[in-house]
Amino acid sequence: MKTKVTIIGGGPTGLMAAYILSRNNFNVTIYDRKPTLGRKFLLAGRGGLNITHSECKEEFLKKYGKAANIFEKILENFSKKNLMDFCEMLGEKTFIGSSGRVFPKSFKASPLLRSWLYKLKNQDVKIKNNHDWIGWDDNKLIFKTETTNIIVDPNITLLALGGLSWPKLGSDGSWIEILEKDDIKISKIQPTNCGFFVRWSNIFKNRFAGYPLKSIELSFKDQKIKGELIITKEGIEGGVIYSVSSMLRENINEMGYAEVIIDLKPDFSIEKIRRLLLKPKLKLSTTNYLRKILNLSEVAIGLLMEFKNKEGKNNQKISNLAYIIKNYKIILDKPFSIDRCVSTAGGISFKSVNKDFTLINKPNTYVAGEMLDWEAPTGGYLLQACISNGACVANNIINKNR
Repeated sequence: MKTKVTIIGGGPTGLMAAYILSRNNFNVTIYDRKPTLGRKFLLAGRGGLNITHSECKEEFLKKYGKAANIFEKILENFSKKNLMDFCEMLGEKTFIGSSGRVFPKSFKASPLLRSWLYKLKNQDVKIKNNHDWIGWDDNKLIFKTETTNIIVDPNITLLALGGLSWPKLGSDGSWIEILEKDDIKISKIQPTNCGFFVRWSNIFKNRFAGYPLKSIELSFKDQKIKGELIITKEGIEGGVIYSVSSMLRENINEMGYAEVIIDLKPDFSIEKIRRLLLKPKLKLSTTNYLRKILNLSEVAIGLLMEFKNKEGKNNQKISNLAYIIKNYKIILDKPFSIDRCVSTAGGISFKSVNKDFTLINKPNTYVAGEMLDWEAPTGGYLLQACISNGACVANNIINKNR
């Protein structure tokens, strides 16, 4: 008789566990509160699905911070190459972009998800949509449906309910209250891979909200990251901010604010900028002069005007202007709210979880993915971790039930 495994959560973590378990003669059912599976996965692929990163193992593992040792074992179980091979098996060959990020050739999540679900169907995985898990009754699972509550009594349960980002897609953290009733420790859930509030002037935010600030270098403490960010009415967000969002958040938690330095012309030395600014202005406006001499974008020039207006300096010295261009300071007040962030930090403490990812206080119940207390920047690290964690738990279940 096949061992019954109930997987709660139809994101990449749960789908990968279901794929491996069903291939190994387990009776698998996926329960999800939404009408369809993989909603957050599809949203993540809207701008081009970044599945992993090609950098060396040592640098890759650093992205997981305090959880690096845990993810080293997880990634040994299901590596970056394993994930790329899996995508190819689903009909989507991958390629490495100029940034080192790895993408499917279609750049989309939808073809992968369709093929993935087709494989699960062929492996007799049952899918129960519109089933909202509301807790346990004497170690049996209770699900709320549109018409009634049902009780499920599996041999093994895998919780893969996600973090709290994009709650409208299903991951709203309602599992926290359920688990805390069983004395399972939950670390504070906080936004990560998120934007931050900045006190822009009305003139600046009304003019430049939605504009990208490209080809810059952001510095915070010992970190320097080249890339781009987006100006919003409330502040800033985007790739370079996401990459240090956890550090920025912790600095704000401790100090009440964080200060980042933006190099608006990272490929020019300060001496070169000073030389170029010695060229006569003639009848050009300041904006046209900076655009012509330094090829600064409108939004970069807007930032310089923002600084001038705030400081009340109408005629900055050339040396000062060159320094500001290379060292533009932005004060961040606090992170954007969780419902606006890409992912969340915090979750089930590893102190409440055995090495095989079973809950210490709940027999035969595994946990995986963003529910756990870890975080990583965008760039393929999040998706790789979730899928690899699902694979790792599936293999643990297989090894334990041979």
